[in-house]
Amino acid sequence: MARVLVTGGSRGIGRSICLRIAADALKRGEQLRIAVSATGASPDLANLVAELQAMGAEALAVTGDLNDPAFPAQLVEQAVAFCGGLDTLVHNAGGAIAAPLVKVSLADWDTVFAINTRAFFLLAQAAHRHLRESGGSLCAIGSAASETVQPYLGAYNAAKAALAMLVNQMAYEWGRHGIRVNCVSPGLTLSRSTEEALGSEADRARAGSHIPLRRVASPEDVAAAVAFVIGPDAAYITGENINVDGGLRHNGSEAMLGEKADDWAAQDAGRLRPKE
Repeated sequence: MARVLVTGGSRGIGRSICLRIAADALKRGEQLRIAVSATGASPDLANLVAELQAMGAEALAVTGDLNDPAFPAQLVEQAVAFCGGLDTLVHNAGGAIAAPLVKVSLADWDTVFAINTRAFFLLAQAAHRHLRESGGSLCAIGSAASETVQPYLGAYNAAKAALAMLVNQMAYEWGRHGIRVNCVSPGLTLSRSTEEALGSEADRARAGSHIPLRRVASPEDVAAAVAFVIGPDAAYITGENINVDGGLRHNGSEAMLGEKADDWAAQDAGRLRPKE
């Protein structure tokens, strides 16, 4: 029996992670119970649960706002009650507010850190005793942005860099409890957050031309890395940040977004852009 909680699972990378986890459980002949959270009820979340159930998994949809400091513990409690324990927690939920640092308000800064960094901390704290019992693992979805400078994403970059260090600290402190903690950091990926910047084949080709592997990542690329670090083949791996970016961080991202960077930022100024 595999017992899993995934946050931000309704679309994009999160959805692909859930489906990959279910596919791997099916291959191993393992029963899967999976709780999936999203900010609000939507056809995307309902459709995902139906897909997981069709694959043979027992799936639960949970809605709530991870910016609320009380919700992470509530979410873990619901997941544990449904799954009968917990083996794996994947924190994919995140978001960015696009603005130059001089215009980032304190409220926006706190919001970006709350969803990307604080939520993982609170989820992990709440899940600790359950993961200690199961010898389980945590996986945070970071970003190649934690190692690069990007236009208009200073708060997001800082939050993801803090997340990567938090993963290291947890791995150090909780390894003695049998808990593994790792981070998977996507680069430019086809997802909700890049729909505007990568809306056409031409946009994707232009972006890919600046990436050493010459293409933008798919959500499935990220899901494959997550499946590895939470799976049995990574049983002796902890405290790692696996970049799934095609070498992007060595080039930086400003060249990729180019003239679209200002338009992209103007569209999202002051608005939290989900990174699912």
